[in-house]
Amino acid sequence: MLVVSFVLIFIRNQNKLLKQQKQLQQAEIAHQQELLQTVIESQEAERKRIGQDLHDDVGTALSNLRITIEMFNHDTGVDVSGFKSTSKSIIDKVIRDVRHISHNLSPPGIELYGFMGALEELCEFITQSRMVAVDINNQAGNLPDMLSQKAAISLYRVMEELLNNTIKHSKASQVNINFDTVANGMIINYGDNGVGMPAAGEIKKGMGIFNIESRLGIIGASFIIGVPGGTGFNIQIRMENVV
Repeated sequence: MLVVSFVLIFIRNQNKLLKQQKQLQQAEIAHQQELLQTVIESQEAERKRIGQDLHDDVGTALSNLRITIEMFNHDTGVDVSGFKSTSKSIIDKVIRDVRHISHNLSPPGIELYGFMGALEELCEFITQSRMVAVDINNQAGNLPDMLSQKAAISLYRVMEELLNNTIKHSKASQVNINFDTVANGMIINYGDNGVGMPAAGEIKKGMGIFNIESRLGIIGASFIIGVPGGTGFNIQIRMENVV
């Protein structure tokens, strides 16, 4: 009887363990599917935004240029110098709009100045716009600029997402971004002095957090978000095997 009881208890525990493992696997699959759906939705939103920009900015400017040319063709009294000046202004606007759209697709500063130069340019623009003051402290030397293009662009987009969240939701006046080295990698600490995160029971993963998680997951980076309910928002990003 004792042996039978032991066997039954062992089988019950094994079944319980298998059930827990299955639940964990299902939860992980559901989480991965949610991340994939977020990536797809983010890509669709980006395509929609680009299409809207092309329609509203470039399309409108080209339509105006066509109208200007038509007026010139039908009105021999039009001032040629004025026509040239108007046409040039419209063409310059089209060039600026196309450059702006292409910059959003792939930040040119990364290719020209490296990751750190592109990030400094973004933070300087935000600071000068008086949206929030951003300070960068780089203790990692040239390690950030040794990232692959894929990793650099993904990390740059994460920084953009974090800064946008701070500007929109945190009511912060100051952001600090610190880079430091660890064995075989790099740590980035991002923090602001805003209202902080909701209490643990009130946290909801929005599109922004899923975007950050998916972009970091693509390049094999991990992150830890600070304690909910504390002062300000902070996140630590860890990148292994940078070089």
